[in-house]
Amino acid sequence: MDQRTFIKTIALSETQKDYFIHYLVHPTSAFYHEQFLFRFEQRLDVTMTIRTLTEIVKRHEINRSIFVLEDEPIQKVYSEPILDFEHVASGDWDDKTIRAYLNQELSKSFQLDEGPLFSCRLLDYKEMGSILSFKYHHICSDGWSVSLMLDEFTMIYQQLKADQELVIQPSTHHYADFVEWELNYLASQEGEEARAFWKKKLGGPLKRLELPMDKTRPHTPSFKGGISFFTCKHELRDEMIAYRKNHHYQTDVIYLSLFLAFLSRISGQDDITIGVPRFGRPQKEFYSIMGPCLVMLPLRIKIPKNCSFKELARLVQEELSLCSQYQNYPFSLIAGELDYDRDKKYSSFFSTAFVHQKAIKQDGAYFVGNAQNTFQSNDLTISSYPIHKNISQYDLCFVVEKDNQQDILAGFEYNADILNEETVVQWIADFEAASLFLLKNDSENILMLKSQAKKDYWTKNFVHLPSFKILPEDGSSLSSDSTVFEREKFEITGLLSTHISRLAQSWDSSSFDIFMSTFLVLLHAESEKEEMALAFRADCDQLQEIPFLLLRTDLSGNPLFSELVLQVQRKVKEAYQYKDGFESLLHGQPEPQILFEMNEEEPHSTIDFQFRIHESQGQLHGTITYHANVFKGETAQRMLSQYEYVLQSVIAQPHQRIRELVSHLNSQFLSNDDYEQLFL
Repeated sequence: MDQRTFIKTIALSETQKDYFIHYLVHPTSAFYHEQFLFRFEQRLDVTMTIRTLTEIVKRHEINRSIFVLEDEPIQKVYSEPILDFEHVASGDWDDKTIRAYLNQELSKSFQLDEGPLFSCRLLDYKEMGSILSFKYHHICSDGWSVSLMLDEFTMIYQQLKADQELVIQPSTHHYADFVEWELNYLASQEGEEARAFWKKKLGGPLKRLELPMDKTRPHTPSFKGGISFFTCKHELRDEMIAYRKNHHYQTDVIYLSLFLAFLSRISGQDDITIGVPRFGRPQKEFYSIMGPCLVMLPLRIKIPKNCSFKELARLVQEELSLCSQYQNYPFSLIAGELDYDRDKKYSSFFSTAFVHQKAIKQDGAYFVGNAQNTFQSNDLTISSYPIHKNISQYDLCFVVEKDNQQDILAGFEYNADILNEETVVQWIADFEAASLFLLKNDSENILMLKSQAKKDYWTKNFVHLPSFKILPEDGSSLSSDSTVFEREKFEITGLLSTHISRLAQSWDSSSFDIFMSTFLVLLHAESEKEEMALAFRADCDQLQEIPFLLLRTDLSGNPLFSELVLQVQRKVKEAYQYKDGFESLLHGQPEPQILFEMNEEEPHSTIDFQFRIHESQGQLHGTITYHANVFKGETAQRMLSQYEYVLQSVIAQPHQRIRELVSHLNSQFLSNDDYEQLFL
């Protein structure tokens, strides 16, 4: 039986409403769990730690609150300081065991209607130290709150241990006061002006930032994430500091401008909306309260054509200054009026975010996981305990703070559903190199670097291929004046085309991806090569002056056919993204042997073997155009017959592996000579 005494019922803030709705949809998700780990050089006394935490819970109503759905979501505050605390005798554990335990603790779900929504674990660390873990649900905390929590903990702990009377300023304001302020603000003329500002600023169609992906985005996000930490090279750090001083910019302006230049370069987009969190405590009396007062600033930057870094930094400064004047208007209310695709595949409105971490009460960095500095808090020596985060709210988030050694600590937090860690590590190297160049050459067009990145893409992926030859040639050698091409044709039934469209939809891909993947299976069967590069054309309007693009695939490891389709989808997108740098590869390189396309364009004049699918009067047609001096007609006829067979096989059993498909293909199309070899 519940013995708690409830002393107050209050409304939820707009931020809390978002967290509560997410909880109702994903009650077991750790998406909004926050864990902060502090290593103390001395062994903390267990009894004193419990007494200290109890005093803090007494001081702040938000730590004695639960959240329930009655006629509407409400917050109920109870009088009893209930504490979720455990002491772990882990002095003989290694760091790997400790991190595994802490990750397990982070994954445990909070029950918002039961509470408590703050937990603490005290771990013994080696011979003399301790690790203190604070875990919150975001509905009752933010970064400012954690800094207050640590400051109050060390202050009260020291006084209790010295057997002194507690001397700490009374907590006269609570989160309920902030909720009341927000309600009044939204109803005021100032609130209405802010609403009108954001509606105009973010008006019109909003397109999400789409990063080049390693994996296809799932229909439902798993919230799996990772973070790659790095410490900015000293040359880059010094250039950042000098640039800020010389141009009298806020530090945020430099970091954010460099990140925006990077995002534009890898995405190819110039209208970017990025989330920038702000502390959001609009009045001094809220400085001492705990609770989620943080606001997410929707910063929309439209990068002008031929923009230099100098111009971009000035634009970012102006936009930050202007938008910050209206930052107290809750973004959730803005989003409800915006024209954008509310796609359930995305975990957040923002694909990307920039977070400049600052500890309010401590002179030291401890938010970012690579912060190794030691700092003092009420005469206790503390450092952060590093642990990797396995949750991400965004596709990519740039997190940065400066430690007390003047190093700039940073991390790229990423969505593991769509990105591999190796890609993010490469992005970090690109970000640092490009940032250093832009700071030193701030009048240069930032697209110049973009073009270089596109050239590098083609060089990296295609220059070192052994050959663009895939199929074994079965005709005579190609002469320079020979232009003899022959054609073989077939039709794909309308029913088969419909099945392919349905299969493409289930894989969140396109029919083009499946048709090309099927052709790659045939090439693999004919050549026995696992690594292949071929030319393709999907939409000639996109290619403009470029005759075709290249796609490189890897069939090693015997992937599923669906995995090959997703690989093709990703690499086609990348090829179009980097198409402006393709011409640099053509110079001096051999012509590809194979071309795949989905249109009715005339055959390419020099490519030996061209496979084309096009639609006419609701029917799909396939054509192979081949150089008669290089390939025999039997080869083209065989591949056309095999092509439809593979399509039918994939429709019947979508989850086959490539080797299984090839094996069935070979057994189905054995020649008389093959039978004689096998059975005679």
